[in-house]
Amino acid sequence: MRRSQRRSPLASNRGRRTGVDRASQRPVDAGPSAFSTDRPAALPTVSGDRYHHDMAPEIPREYLIPLYSQSDAARIVSASGSTVHRWINGYRDGATEHPPVIGSASAGRGLTIPFIGLAEIFVLNAFRKAGLPLQRIRPAVEILKNGIGLEHALANGQLLTDGAEILFDSKDPGDRRLVVVRNGDAVFNEVVEDYLRHIDFGDFGYATVLRLPQYPGPTVQVDPRINGGRPSLASRSVSVDDVLSRLRAGESIGDVADDYGVGYDDVLNLNRLAA
Repeated sequence: MRRSQRRSPLASNRGRRTGVDRASQRPVDAGPSAFSTDRPAALPTVSGDRYHHDMAPEIPREYLIPLYSQSDAARIVSASGSTVHRWINGYRDGATEHPPVIGSASAGRGLTIPFIGLAEIFVLNAFRKAGLPLQRIRPAVEILKNGIGLEHALANGQLLTDGAEILFDSKDPGDRRLVVVRNGDAVFNEVVEDYLRHIDFGDFGYATVLRLPQYPGPTVQVDPRINGGRPSLASRSVSVDDVLSRLRAGESIGDVADDYGVGYDDVLNLNRLAA
C-alpha cells in the first residue's frame, strides 16, 4: 500500500462553522465541573512514533465539563445503555476483567460525561456499527491512542487524517474490519467514514459539534455551548426536548413550528422519531 500524500477529504470538517450565529449564542455554563481544569500543557508522547507530538492542544473548559449521564449519552448516540456502561465502567467476562475504554468519563450515576467523552462514545458507536466486536474495541482504541500520541484520540481530528493508516499498519486482522484500501490508500470503511463526517473539529483539534445521523430530516446537533449541550435544531438552536415537551402537552405541530420559526415538516419528523 502506498502512503497517501493527500489529506483526507474528511479533514475539511476541521474548524468548520455549523451555521449558528455565535454572536448571538453565549456559551452555556453547565455549573461546577467534576473534572480538574488544571490541565498540564503537555502530555506524554510516543517516543519514535511518526505521529509524535511535543505539546497537547489545550481543550477549552466547556468541552470538559460533565454534561451527560450514561443514559443521556446512550440516548443521544443511539447506543444501548449497557454498551455505554461497559465502555465507561469496564466489565468482567468470566475470570477476565476488561478495563474502561473511555478515560474522559467517570463511572457512577449523575452527570459524569463531558462533551469530549460524548464525542468518543459517538466514534466508538461507529466502530460497533461497522462490526468491530466489543472485545476488539479496546485494543483498537489503544492502537489509535499510541499512534496519535494524544489523550482523547477518538475525539481528535487526527483520527480523520491518520487513524485508518495507523490501524492498517497495526497488522491486526480484527482492526481491518474498520479499514479498506481505496485507490491504494488505507481509509475507514463507509460506516465509520459516514459517522466521522458528522463531526466538526475546532481550531484546537478536538470535536466541537456532533450532528446526529439518526435524524433524517432536520439537522440535529450537539454543541456544549448551546442549550447546555442538549440535542438542538441547528437552524434555530432550539432544543429538541423543548419541542417535544410542547407536543406532549397537546400543542399542535403547526403552532410549535410557528413559535420556534422552524419548518412544519421538521417538527413532524421530530415527533415521529419520538413516538
